[in-house]
Amino acid sequence: MNAELILLVNGPGELFTWVRPLLRELRLLEPQARIVLGLLPCPFATGYERGIAETLPIDELTNVAENLEFIAGGRKPKAYRGSSGLVIGLGGDVAFPGRIGSRLGYPAWRYSFEPYWNDSLEKLFVHDETTLQKALKTPKAKVENIGNLVADTLALEPEQSRTQNEVLIVPGSRGFQVTHLLSYFAAAAEKIPNAVFHVARSSLIDDATWQIALSAEKTQDFGGVKLRLEQQYAITPHGTRLEIHSENERYGLMKRCAVAMTSPGTNTLELGIAGIPSVVCAPLQKMELIPIENPLRYLEHIPIIGKSIKRKLVEAYLSRFKYLSLPNMLTDQAIQPELRGTVTVQQIADTVNKLLSSEPQRQAIQVKLEALMPKAGAARILATKILERVKA
Repeated sequence: MNAELILLVNGPGELFTWVRPLLRELRLLEPQARIVLGLLPCPFATGYERGIAETLPIDELTNVAENLEFIAGGRKPKAYRGSSGLVIGLGGDVAFPGRIGSRLGYPAWRYSFEPYWNDSLEKLFVHDETTLQKALKTPKAKVENIGNLVADTLALEPEQSRTQNEVLIVPGSRGFQVTHLLSYFAAAAEKIPNAVFHVARSSLIDDATWQIALSAEKTQDFGGVKLRLEQQYAITPHGTRLEIHSENERYGLMKRCAVAMTSPGTNTLELGIAGIPSVVCAPLQKMELIPIENPLRYLEHIPIIGKSIKRKLVEAYLSRFKYLSLPNMLTDQAIQPELRGTVTVQQIADTVNKLLSSEPQRQAIQVKLEALMPKAGAARILATKILERVKA
């Protein structure tokens, strides 16, 4: 196959849960396909995206600067050197795939959890029927529901029996989440007796950020506790031990543990698909530190009034959402417990304790998740359509 496949991705979540399963299927169906991964700007980028991308089965990689220059009319990245191909946007600005595609002379597709349309696109793929119905400005013939790529990421992990007392802590893959939630969740763990704790550390979190999280310097004023390291454990002041696990172990832990404590984000969908009852926490004591995905994110740097203004904007933005957990959003049901606002350590501990002490409640949540969460298969569908298009 001579055609070039360009996968554009902007964020850590998409890189792990959309790109990886799609690449796996493309390589299975067309091992010799030329695949280029292009990185796009993301306010949640950590700087580790390139290193992770280089471990994936791609032929070449373009960085954010190269792609932005090309989008703006500048030089073409050296990696884009095919005579025919297809651009597939997996996150990022809705206009970017079409812009890069038009400059290369390739058609452009997009996969998204939001039904944003741009006339430069040839096709838009979405993840469920609700989103399909929301795609009001999209020509019906050009939008299609193919399912959720995240489900394919979980599908490779073998099923396991649930334990009765193991708790998984998933503080997130973004620096501000980990530095504000790891020590907070650890403080809650001290109030949860007879439980075994595991922490899934994202590979996108660098050592400096991890040390800040362990020090609790961001959370001591509202309940976080300082942690000390001892081999693979983070230990609280009262001796509660949190076993630290690598990124590669987290899906197995999701299928094994009884309950999870987590932050809002793609991880809530992963946990939902894995069927684990999860307490989704959004402490908003420091709302001004939550990133905003537009130029307003610089408000916090305005002297005196900046942080106050940003707090009000974040509060107004979050008030638009009935739920913060993706499983709850997708089903419009309060399946996973959520804690939002001035969330205390004791509230988190009480909610987890309630779940641990009630097997019927946990099973009821698991049954709902198994019935309502997306199933694997989207990656094979999308890969097949991509290859059919470039061979047409």
